[in-house]
Amino acid sequence: MTTTVLRAWWRTFRLPVVLGVAYLVLHTVVAALSARHGFGSPDGLSPVFVLAVAVLVVLRIALLVVVPSVLIYRAVMWMVDRFVRPPDIRTAPADATVGNG
Repeated sequence: MTTTVLRAWWRTFRLPVVLGVAYLVLHTVVAALSARHGFGSPDGLSPVFVLAVAVLVVLRIALLVVVPSVLIYRAVMWMVDRFVRPPDIRTAPADATVGNG
């Protein structure tokens, strides 16, 4: 594989990987906080615990809904570009305009 292909794959999967790592780290933090500041603890709920859980829920929704939707969209658009559009449209430069007379 060339460097260009690897960069393209990294651009595609960089955000899901970063969100996944952030989710795993925050899940560990919430598990550690829940022993002391979670539900049923003697100290009660702390604002830090509530904020961490809220961010964890948002990350979970992003990983379960948003990331697959974006990846499916990119895959469908790649297939449309690859199989439906004529080859001359695919290879045309992006800044080429018609009628620059």
